[in-house]
Amino acid sequence: MAESYNNIYGRKGGRGIRPWLLIPKIFGLVTYVGGFCAVLALWISSDFTSLDLTDPRRALVLHQVSRILVYLIVPAAITTILFGVLLLLQHPKVFLGRRWMQVKLIALLIVIPSCHFYSRAQYTQIKTTTEKNLSDAAARKFQGAIIAAITGSAAVIVLGRIKPRLGQ
Repeated sequence: MAESYNNIYGRKGGRGIRPWLLIPKIFGLVTYVGGFCAVLALWISSDFTSLDLTDPRRALVLHQVSRILVYLIVPAAITTILFGVLLLLQHPKVFLGRRWMQVKLIALLIVIPSCHFYSRAQYTQIKTTTEKNLSDAAARKFQGAIIAAITGSAAVIVLGRIKPRLGQ
């Protein structure tokens, strides 16, 4: 016979919906940051700036990067944001009263659009320019934007994980 478990600490079973919201959020976040790391690795390993404008490998790298951005990073970002909002809506007054959450939301409002629009402009310039030196300068700026996205995302992740008091 199995021995029955006696709950001496008073904790009730179950944690509600929170774990079911955290799991897809974490998978989305890992996919989001991993996608950016994959783009950076592909970009650096292809040595994009050394390829001639007419080289078919250049077009292949651009195609692969655009597919990763559109079909991996964007859905992962949407998933992460959606489940993050659902987690926030569980106790909005408590979370929005915390300074770390305010800083995190402000950082997200700065990092996501700025990295998106800047990298999109550089990517468009790479695809449309016919001069090698302009394309290479845009390629270096695009790589910088990807690094900024990874760094900004890592900073927001650390801020959300550590939850510093920030004088509160």
